[in-house]
Amino acid sequence: MQTRDINKWETSISQVVSSQDEEDIVVRGRSLNELIGQITFTDVMFLMLQGRLPTDAERHVLDALLVASVEHGIAPPSMIARCYASYGTTIQAAVGAGVSAFGDRMGGLGEQLAKLMFEEASAGSLTPASSDAEVDEIAQSVVGRYSDNGQRLPGFGIPYHNTDPRAPEVLSVAKRQGTYSLYCRFADSLERALSQRRQGKTVPMNLDGVGAAVILDLGFAWQSARLFLITPRTVSMGAHYLEEAEQNTTWRHVPSANISYQE
Repeated sequence: MQTRDINKWETSISQVVSSQDEEDIVVRGRSLNELIGQITFTDVMFLMLQGRLPTDAERHVLDALLVASVEHGIAPPSMIARCYASYGTTIQAAVGAGVSAFGDRMGGLGEQLAKLMFEEASAGSLTPASSDAEVDEIAQSVVGRYSDNGQRLPGFGIPYHNTDPRAPEVLSVAKRQGTYSLYCRFADSLERALSQRRQGKTVPMNLDGVGAAVILDLGFAWQSARLFLITPRTVSMGAHYLEEAEQNTTWRHVPSANISYQE
């Protein structure tokens, strides 16, 4: 850690070019002018975060995760965006407020699981070549530790569904595209270990869980996990904001009759 001058910056992400001969923005060493119309948003997200363009398989899997993450009904982030619309705020204020709702209990559990799996795999020297038995052994140890401490394993279980319909679909895409590797195997093993611990009662992997596994297998840092939920969900928040505005709602509120006052 070091104190740094706010007037001096270094970046390998981008460079703004403006001269008599050229106007461009260079992104990770590539001309944005040349990328426009040639690559997808999924491609450029991959490029920004990893410094290279994805393979066709990587693009397909990341795109599947982004699609899976775009909407989940009137959940807290979209509810907040709709409330902001009813108060007459701007769309950016509404989306910003919805993004701020993501935290360790809602929307941030993918980061927690990604960090957990990365650290456990590193400590156990797991690699994509590790056997299923080796992966299962660490998964069972993790589940045992969380269960003994009365903690919920992040990335598993979901209140809105019996099983999260998105997780198996994203894993299926990863398998078909050949990116299903160590961390997807690890997440599947954790799900099995949870079921065994609960004597056959399934605790399904949720979107946070599958997102953590997929992004690690694609080579992203565990610290980036929340981006892959927040980025597509901003579109959802915008859509909900616009719909609420079209409905001409004024002042979403909790009726006084629904509030229990405690002395």
